[in-house]
Amino acid sequence: MPFAKAYQQQNRSESRRAPHVHLRVINGGQRSNEARGEMRCSRRIPMACYVKARASDSGEVFYAMSKDLSVDGFAFIAQYVPRYGELLEIQLQSPLGSNTKPFKALVQVRRCSQLEDNKGYEIGTAIIKVRQ
Repeated sequence: MPFAKAYQQQNRSESRRAPHVHLRVINGGQRSNEARGEMRCSRRIPMACYVKARASDSGEVFYAMSKDLSVDGFAFIAQYVPRYGELLEIQLQSPLGSNTKPFKALVQVRRCSQLEDNKGYEIGTAIIKVRQ
């Protein structure tokens, strides 16, 4: 869905009057054939694994449950409330009985929204670098 960006016109004829705000539509964010509200350009794969995360700045470690994974992003549910743009080092734990190595990546927080009934926060991130 396109969104609007406001800017003020700065010309000499309007300098004495109140500034007039114009809106300009910026395309992007949602594909026309996708469900409403979908912001990723790549396909999401639902998954439920335990996640160990560490905030890069403070070194605070917290645990979460993964929600979905895509080529360029990762979403999970946690009790931790991150800042927008905060860098997190995540590690997805392999399912029990699996011989695969855990997935490790550096991610950046893009969104955080509280779930119903205070059951935690859904955190959406962009994958910056895959560690392993």
